[in-house]
Amino acid sequence: MSTVTLERVSHKKQRYFIIDTIRGFAVINMILYHLCWNIDNLTDIKLNWYHTNLAALWQFFICGTFLLLAGFCIRFSSHILKHTIILAICAMLITLVTSITGDKTLIVFGILHCMTLCFIIFMLTKRFINKIPAKTGLCICILLFAITYNIPNGYLGFSKISVYLPKGWYVSYWLSLLGLLSPDFRSADYFPIFPYLFLFLAGYYLSKLNFSIKKDINIKFLTFIGQHSLIIYLIHQPILYILMFPIIK
Repeated sequence: MSTVTLERVSHKKQRYFIIDTIRGFAVINMILYHLCWNIDNLTDIKLNWYHTNLAALWQFFICGTFLLLAGFCIRFSSHILKHTIILAICAMLITLVTSITGDKTLIVFGILHCMTLCFIIFMLTKRFINKIPAKTGLCICILLFAITYNIPNGYLGFSKISVYLPKGWYVSYWLSLLGLLSPDFRSADYFPIFPYLFLFLAGYYLSKLNFSIKKDINIKFLTFIGQHSLIIYLIHQPILYILMFPIIK
């Protein structure tokens, strides 16, 4: 099994099959997670375990993988603006479709919306971001992600070491996109800029570390899914709704 550095893969324009495989695994988990969400929210069947910390950890693994990989792969993209436009269109399409299906399924600022803004912020701040050494940037982003994780809950830091933010910051609907969650904001999928921008940037700095990878790790089924993750993301819920239609309330 051959090993290459990230720099060599980048220069040769070779594809990271292992990245596609990891992304494909995350997509499978996403579909299963959303299936559980549908059952718990749209039917008379209640999944008590779905509201446990273990389920929350499962969700974090899925979204964290997507955002880390998005940040990781942006370094090797030569069409960032094109990808950003495609993501923005898909995000707006999701909001439009879910606004028709009802309040329970409405997605105003989901992971594609978050990813779109992460791409835009990256393009605007790339010169500054690249001035920070990779290891330092990675450590800073992980620390800032941890510190800002509870911004939607009203504070910085952790439960025992925290700084509560002014309640007056949490009244604007549109500031909810930053993480300052207002009482009137509703979204079935919610990934605000803070803290998730730092997870995205952690992925970028991770890609700049000169470590070796097994480039030919390729589980073909998962790799295929990973290479078509966006279209699968767009169509998987409509397919689940159709299959579940007889038991939806």
